[in-house]
Amino acid sequence: MKSIQNKGINLTAEDLKNRIADRKERYAKQQARREKLEQTMENTRNDIEQLEYTLAQMERAAKRSRNAAAQPSRFVPRERIASFFVRVSRFFDHLQHRLHRSLNYTWFCLVLCSRYTFQSRMKGPGRCNLAPATVLGYFKREREEVG
Repeated sequence: MKSIQNKGINLTAEDLKNRIADRKERYAKQQARREKLEQTMENTRNDIEQLEYTLAQMERAAKRSRNAAAQPSRFVPRERIASFFVRVSRFFDHLQHRLHRSLNYTWFCLVLCSRYTFQSRMKGPGRCNLAPATVLGYFKREREEVG
């Protein structure tokens, strides 16, 4: 019973040292969680900025397609797709270096698809242009060859 009542009054020097060590350990863990949370928040802010830019580019492209006579989309023939992705991959690296942040492949390729039209090898109704998923595949393949 004595240990339950007035525990703080009956602490020894050894008990206090143990409590200090426990508090320091807890503080170190809290610092680590805080740093991880701050990094996660920074990544989320970065993702939001990239998503907003991607959305703006896609809306701009949709508006441009409604007004196609004013400004047609840039066309990449299938013969030049390989060299196009070599250049775009280098540009992607340069952009990441200049902005000091990592960019998302998928959103980058969505912006590419909103600005360029890529000719497909398939020649059928509705299959004359590459789909965004195919563009992403070409881009990833080129990134693997570069990296």
